[in-house]
Amino acid sequence: MNSNGLHHRVAALMRERNWATMTKVQELALEPILKGRNTLIIAPTGFGKTEAAILPILSKMMDEGCKPVSLLYITPLKALINDITIRIDWWASKLGLLVNRKHGEVPQKEKNQRLKRVPHILVTTPEGLEIDLDWASRFRENYKNVKWVIVDEIHEIVGSKRGAQLFILLERLKEFSGTDFQRIGLSATVGNPKFVASTLFGSSTRQRSIVKIDEKKDFSLVVRKVDEGNNVWSDSAKAIEESIEPPTLIFTNSRFLTERLHEELERLGKSNIYVHHSSISRDSKATAEESLRAGKAQAVLCTKTLELGIDVGKIKKIVLYRPPPSVASFLQRLGRSGHCVGGIPKGEIICVQNFDCLEALAIYNLSRKGVVESPRNGSPLDVVSREILGMVLQYSSIDAERVYRVITSSFLYRKLKRSDFQRLLDYLAKNNLIQREGDELRLGKSFFRIWTFKKDRNFSWSRSFSEFFSLINNDDTFVLRYNDRPIGEIDAIYVYKHIRPGDLLRIGGKLWRVSKIHNGKLSIELVPAERGEGEIPVWKGEGVPKSHLLPMEIQSILSDFNNSLKSQVLDQKSREELSKLMEPYLTRGAPLPNSSIVYVEKIGNETVYSTLIDEKVANTLAHMLLYVATSKHSLNVYARASIYGFSISVTERDLLDELLNVKGNRLKRLILKAILRSPLFVSVQKEIQVSFGKIGKLDPREDSLVIREALRQTVMRYFSIKKTLSFIDKLRKGEIRIVHVEPSTPLGEAVLSHAPIRPWISGIQALLYDVLKGGAYTLSELSEVLSIPPKSLEVKLKQMRRADSKYRVTSFIDVDSRETRWCLIDELKTFASSDEFYTSFAPINGEETLIASLRPLHGSSTSEVIFKPNQILENPEDFTKKIPMDEIGELKIVDPVDPMVCNMSPRYYFVRRDVIPYLLLNASAYIQNMKYT
Repeated sequence: MNSNGLHHRVAALMRERNWATMTKVQELALEPILKGRNTLIIAPTGFGKTEAAILPILSKMMDEGCKPVSLLYITPLKALINDITIRIDWWASKLGLLVNRKHGEVPQKEKNQRLKRVPHILVTTPEGLEIDLDWASRFRENYKNVKWVIVDEIHEIVGSKRGAQLFILLERLKEFSGTDFQRIGLSATVGNPKFVASTLFGSSTRQRSIVKIDEKKDFSLVVRKVDEGNNVWSDSAKAIEESIEPPTLIFTNSRFLTERLHEELERLGKSNIYVHHSSISRDSKATAEESLRAGKAQAVLCTKTLELGIDVGKIKKIVLYRPPPSVASFLQRLGRSGHCVGGIPKGEIICVQNFDCLEALAIYNLSRKGVVESPRNGSPLDVVSREILGMVLQYSSIDAERVYRVITSSFLYRKLKRSDFQRLLDYLAKNNLIQREGDELRLGKSFFRIWTFKKDRNFSWSRSFSEFFSLINNDDTFVLRYNDRPIGEIDAIYVYKHIRPGDLLRIGGKLWRVSKIHNGKLSIELVPAERGEGEIPVWKGEGVPKSHLLPMEIQSILSDFNNSLKSQVLDQKSREELSKLMEPYLTRGAPLPNSSIVYVEKIGNETVYSTLIDEKVANTLAHMLLYVATSKHSLNVYARASIYGFSISVTERDLLDELLNVKGNRLKRLILKAILRSPLFVSVQKEIQVSFGKIGKLDPREDSLVIREALRQTVMRYFSIKKTLSFIDKLRKGEIRIVHVEPSTPLGEAVLSHAPIRPWISGIQALLYDVLKGGAYTLSELSEVLSIPPKSLEVKLKQMRRADSKYRVTSFIDVDSRETRWCLIDELKTFASSDEFYTSFAPINGEETLIASLRPLHGSSTSEVIFKPNQILENPEDFTKKIPMDEIGELKIVDPVDPMVCNMSPRYYFVRRDVIPYLLLNASAYIQNMKYT
């Protein structure tokens, strides 16, 4: 044993690496780990956290001996596994210990090898552990030897579903192995270390330690404002070009921005600049990483995929295109440069909008104070459902009480009521995911129908079996391929809406032409394209909510505005823009924006309420206004939400004032109704329902468990009911003042720069029914009212013609405008006799002999009825008796003498017998109008 407590062989290896001393975090972590305590290590990037955990454990392995698998090293990012494996193997191999890696992209040969030579140390992901416990019946026996578990980058998954999954898996591992193994977490700076520790340590009875390095790394930062020219993309690219100091990482806040800026940099003639984000292929990402390591890349444009500690060599500078959404993200990104003890990170935030400068300064100030966001405390029920199924897979048959004990051993689920657990089991059994035989649980028949081994899946709702083990959201995506090699992926919904063969696509920083689209296989064949304007895909999930810490810090900046302008990180242009931003308030003697005042302003067709506000509160208020507007006024509305306020596209009345008049429980119910109508709720519902075995449309009574859980998760992610109720209460009491202003304020304009939120049109048929009541409208008129594309409406209206439709409609020709109008089928007779549409049902020649052709719903034979328009006008009921069928598949007018009549005749489909007289009058009026005028 060495003087510092490490085994002499480990100490010798330190000398071999010329490590004269340990870093501070390594020294502090040594004692608690050697003493067997569960330990959470918190330190900025580049302080040697990995070795702080690994060296004392290797020392204990030497002292105590070990059987494979003794150490499980879990990291949330597959891309980190290779780096970590190499890093650990340098030490372990010299101590006679075998290290293996396991993730989805490891070659099968290497996976098979671990059964022949079981590793002492296994590096994997949460999903890798899930697969082994659930399905790897031979290998998982080795997990009974586990004595240590390290969770790397724990700040990245705590508060997420993958984190909830992992922390239950650790409880499952403890129960399976019968060992209270030592747990060690490695984390960047987090806002609530005790919560992170409790979540990781779970039911372990070992003593606990939190090792935290409070010293803040110095860093060099410049906040730079882009010159405002005619083209924001070109101006941004020029600013980035000037900022690059090779090798540079350029972080953006979305995949779209990454691709768009790469295109602009190419136009400027910049080469050796790569793209790195989650929707490009593994090979493309590897090329970018290797180019950085080899010193070939000038820069890499990336999203958060390079936030974590993937080894890309020494990075000289970080450029952040627009401020990141949180302090944690800022520190993580900036820490990628100066990535060593004593290294000084160097960065630049490029601001596009003037309010970007405010956010950049706020993030800088918060990071200097050491204030970081706390992780979200969630206990998603779909994770419980998956883990129940995982345990049933593992044991084939398992007692329900045993499952409940394991689940509630996890800190996040310690308060899960037995009654709620039983209700969940009942629901899973009803959907046939599990079978219950007394207290024993077995797999139900639906499990392998949903998660199937078949490559050519028969049903669109079925999933690949491998997807069962992952809680990373798997929305339908098209794989982009060139010569059968994957290039990347884009959302299926984007393909259906926008992509066609022959189109140009830009992805991975390259231009491609779409050769073929295989809808069934969800794949697109590409070929390289030389030049042209390429479509850049827009991916779902691009909008990341901004930190709740920002509005209060911005308020602090504005409360001492003159001193804030002196901040050393602001360049001259940023200072000028911030002064301009506040000048209108100072000129008119108005208070600078703060959380105690709401400026109400009319800008264009929107009423804007500008203030400094938590984005979740703004989002809740925006959805409430949207709900009121769509319920009482119009469906053709939208809202906006940001940390600078919220807006609604209604100016003739003050909807916020209407909200203030809603009291008590009615207000809370209104919030819930607004959220239930939100596309965010629909998205969460779709995401989680498969975990409960529910496919297709949900029934509010039968599927209330899923709907309640989707609502709970939606609120937690995107809304804040409690804070919103408090905000409204303060408005009522006058604690927050409302001030009407004109012209508009700068932060009012800032609200308008955010994307509009439109109402989710669920149940389009019911909405069409409501709109059509008492009216006959064209597709374009309906589209304007409902803000739904005409093509989508036409598809729905055609479905609504059928006999089995609850809201049945029909159509007729407006003879004056020669447009098709839609109406409720029961109201057609009213329109036929109305003054408004008189000419559409009044033939010019009532004595002309015509022939009605009637094709039945089924079959191709047709019936013909000879008639004169006047016969119908005199007695439509009598004429109806001549019709041989109750339902007609197709109705039109034919004339064997004049074939032009047949060509001119409108065709009516799925027609009820009682309305045939009026449609024949409409067809006659239209044909005669065409012939005689």
